[in-house]
Amino acid sequence: MNELTILLSKTQQETLQQTIHHLLTNEVNQFKVELGLNTRYIKKKQLCHYLNLSNNTLDKLIAEGLPKLNIQGVVLYDKIEVDCWLKKFSHSA
Repeated sequence: MNELTILLSKTQQETLQQTIHHLLTNEVNQFKVELGLNTRYIKKKQLCHYLNLSNNTLDKLIAEGLPKLNIQGVVLYDKIEVDCWLKKFSHSA
C-alpha cells in the first residue's frame, strides 16, 4: 500500500480543522432539520427517529399513556413532555 504524507503549517492545520468542523456541524444540523429534531413539537414518524423506536413499539408506548397533543385531528408530540414521561421509568429516578 502506498502512503502519502502531506506537511501543513500550523495555520493550515487549524484552517482545515475549522473547515471540517463547520462542514460536519452543518451536516448534523441539516439532518436534525430533516427529522424535525430541532423543534419541540413533532409528528409520530419524527418521534420514532427521536426515540430510535419502531412504529409498533411507539404504538405500545402510546397505549401505555405516552403524552400527545391532538389539535383538530393533528397529533403532535411534545419532546419535553415525552422525555419527562419516559424518565418515570428510569431505575435511577
